[in-house]
Amino acid sequence: MNAEHVWAVVEKEWTDMRKNRIIVLSMFLLPMVMVAMILGTAWWVGRLPADEGGGDLAEDLTLPPVLAALDSQDASMVILNDQFMFYLLLAPVSLPVYVAAYSIIGEKETRSLEPLLATPVGTGELLLGKIIAAVAPAVVAAWLSYGLTAGGMFLIANRTVFGYVVRPVWTLGMLIHGPLLGLLSAVTGVISSSRMNDPRAAQQVSGLILLPLIGVSVAVLLGRIYLDTGTLLWATLAMVLANVGALFLTVRVFQRETILTRWK
Repeated sequence: MNAEHVWAVVEKEWTDMRKNRIIVLSMFLLPMVMVAMILGTAWWVGRLPADEGGGDLAEDLTLPPVLAALDSQDASMVILNDQFMFYLLLAPVSLPVYVAAYSIIGEKETRSLEPLLATPVGTGELLLGKIIAAVAPAVVAAWLSYGLTAGGMFLIANRTVFGYVVRPVWTLGMLIHGPLLGLLSAVTGVISSSRMNDPRAAQQVSGLILLPLIGVSVAVLLGRIYLDTGTLLWATLAMVLANVGALFLTVRVFQRETILTRWK
């Protein structure tokens, strides 16, 4: 594995990405919208008088036993914030998959795939460079949005709610799961774009990776799951195994000797 070859691919991808302002804008616009929604909801709920519904908010949610000792309004805000944290993970999941899904098909459409495959860059180096280029900006955006969310919660929420926002399951979760989810998303996009001719079809198939994340977030909101360190460890192990399998599959399905003739 030649690091210079990998970095050359990354630079090429980022140069192409900068030419499309919509992609660059979406990389950071989506996380900022999520931050605004989270902080706006926290500000509104925190200032909602009990006699106007603030004290009854918990009745609309199923609270796990671990939050039973909290004030009903604080407990409800913790549950809402736990679901909102999943929204912040949408950036490293949803954005790389679209960039990566277009990365191979786009090369073919612009007739730049043939000369790229003719270079000394190996298959692993080519794919790794494309994956890094798709994942890194989205992960940075997710980390930045989480930092802004934590800072905003420190200013507008009480210390109890803030403590749950920055508890290890989310601090470590963002640092670890953001890159892992982004990697899995990008790898899925590369696999789809390697086997399909239509970038939109590849993006739609790759977008299925969002469904488990949405499902878990709904379970959290309904009180069926409470995220703790144990859950974090099991989820990390599952994602590591999924990424290893997906990376292996990516190299296997990307056959540079036949990919051009298959797309003729």
